[in-house]
Amino acid sequence: MTLTRFTYRNHLPFFIFILCYALLGLTNLDTLPVAWTDEVMNLDPALQFHKFGNFYSKLWPNPGAEKVFASYPPLIEIWHILWLKIANPTVFNVRLPFLIFHLITLTLIYFILFKSFNNNYLSLLFVLFFAFDKSVFELSRSVRVEVLILLLISLYYFFQTKSNNPYLQGLISGLLLIAHLYTLPIVLAWIIKTIVKNTNLFKIKYGISLILPTLFSLWLINFNVKEIISQLGLQATKHTPQSTGFFFILRDSFWRRFFPYYNEQPFMWLIYLGILFLAINLLIKQRSNIKSALLNGYLLELLLLSITIFGAMSAQYRYLPAFLLIGIITFSTEINAKNKFLNMFILIVVLNGFLSFTARHVTAIYQRNERVPEPILSFLEQNIPQNKKTLILGESIGEYYAATHKLCDYGLNFHPVHFQYAEYENVYYLSKDSIPYLNCKKIGTYNPIQNNIPSIVSKFAKGGTYSNTILWKVESELEFNRIRQPYLNY
Repeated sequence: MTLTRFTYRNHLPFFIFILCYALLGLTNLDTLPVAWTDEVMNLDPALQFHKFGNFYSKLWPNPGAEKVFASYPPLIEIWHILWLKIANPTVFNVRLPFLIFHLITLTLIYFILFKSFNNNYLSLLFVLFFAFDKSVFELSRSVRVEVLILLLISLYYFFQTKSNNPYLQGLISGLLLIAHLYTLPIVLAWIIKTIVKNTNLFKIKYGISLILPTLFSLWLINFNVKEIISQLGLQATKHTPQSTGFFFILRDSFWRRFFPYYNEQPFMWLIYLGILFLAINLLIKQRSNIKSALLNGYLLELLLLSITIFGAMSAQYRYLPAFLLIGIITFSTEINAKNKFLNMFILIVVLNGFLSFTARHVTAIYQRNERVPEPILSFLEQNIPQNKKTLILGESIGEYYAATHKLCDYGLNFHPVHFQYAEYENVYYLSKDSIPYLNCKKIGTYNPIQNNIPSIVSKFAKGGTYSNTILWKVESELEFNRIRQPYLNY
């Protein structure tokens, strides 16, 4: 789509939104949220590769991860490895590309929807509907692989309408293939449609590009397929339904996946169930020509993804954004742009989401002194010796300190298996609370200036701060083991 002067003006409302979104995102990039568990776990294998040239992670508890990392699909690690070649591992630097990726995703979605609606305001409304969804917004700032997944899905659909290039489609499919296990049904649907609808030459070119990311991933771990089966298999079992019995699995997947998580945005529960209902209804309506229904449009990947998420995956909210994205694009061609009731309902959902979105950002601005990472990193710099082999356990900001200190390792106190007290000259523990059963030496407490948050905003003040973070020195193996096993009753 060529953006002539006329069309630029036509899309001006969207560009104003994306500019405001970008400025707000940059303002709170390193403070919303503060460094957290999944962020540093995904970063750690790449950091070890950056520091020592070996692809491993002691942070992950799975056996073998301390020698070669194969506990998670490698796309996000490949990205971090490439990015750390040119950027220092600060909170801002690590998160910046993910903000850019998300901005690109929202832009692609807008133009995909505009092609269906031919209405700039309706296209913007549905982009806002997607962007302000609780799971989409929080995951967009999480430094999790979902940001890359949404980008790849959007790129695939966008380029399908622009260019029928087998190499490009195959490469995007191949990258999504190594993103996460729950993305496999999406890629499977794309492969099926490619095989059925294209020439042999197209399929060969597509297949070559498809396998390249996987081959590179295998090379990264020296083609150690045994470790992939062992580590990734163990990790996968942690993300399957944990309940027993058909009723309890249904309850967890269709209720507890959403509540209490979606108490702020209860209408979104109806939206997700509505997408499922519409997908099944569309399949039934077109049962007389089911092959065409599945091979044209996006219904096949939506159905396969639905079965995977709601039938085979644990009740986690983080699988929802891909489902929501494909659902919106699937039914964009079915939506009547003149349906005032639907448009009003979507507007109400958008306004509800905007309140959550705004409250999070306002809270981060009020609490900036408590959330900004540089002062607490300086606090650690002042209190930890630089010339001794050191381990820091506890709060995730410790990973960013260790990232720039070659003699320092970082570990989660609840994933302790690969760390031994005797291997370090100094062991420290970062905690948010005083711990009565410990007999460690208190080095200091990080207490920045705090701002009082308005009561209406405090209801949304989630994500935590670095305020009142305590640095302890662990002086015995007994106390080290007690920290590593916090759920035991001493």
